[in-house]
Amino acid sequence: MRIIIILLLALSVISCKNNMLKKEFKCENSSKFSDLKEYKDFLKNFKIKVPRNWKTNLYYDEYSSEVFSADTTKQLTETYILDISWKQGELKLDSLFSNSLTDSLKVKQQLSVIKDGFGKFKNKPSYFNLSQGQHSGYPYQYLQVFIKTNIDEYITLTSKIYGDTNIDERLCQSVELFDGIQLID
Repeated sequence: MRIIIILLLALSVISCKNNMLKKEFKCENSSKFSDLKEYKDFLKNFKIKVPRNWKTNLYYDEYSSEVFSADTTKQLTETYILDISWKQGELKLDSLFSNSLTDSLKVKQQLSVIKDGFGKFKNKPSYFNLSQGQHSGYPYQYLQVFIKTNIDEYITLTSKIYGDTNIDERLCQSVELFDGIQLID
């Protein structure tokens, strides 16, 4: 009986460390990025590491703080654009939120949802949404992850993937970089 309890505890610890997005998008093989540079958002709510040679911009105002990053040495259809942001505001992660977001994506951006779901990311309540459509004449996939970090604060992780080649690889690379986020309490 003790062995079973120990095995269950070990499995629960291991599964807590796994990123729910890696499971959802079947990202078994992690990308090994080299020469990463750490960025801290201006309002000191999170830290994220991205490749040093990527173009990265920081933005903030009194209600949000953002880090934008992309590999500008590649064609748009060979890379992806990351946007990691902290926002002040109440966020209720439920079916009403999911439906509202889906409707907004359909109407405002002409995107259709491929996959979405609720779960935990960094032990915080979260919701993800992967959509697809056309943007600037290119096929386009848009991953959004909403992480509720406090009563009136949340973080969004987004990846914009243009083109129609190596979509899964670029999606998994985005997820790998997102997994490196450190939330600052």
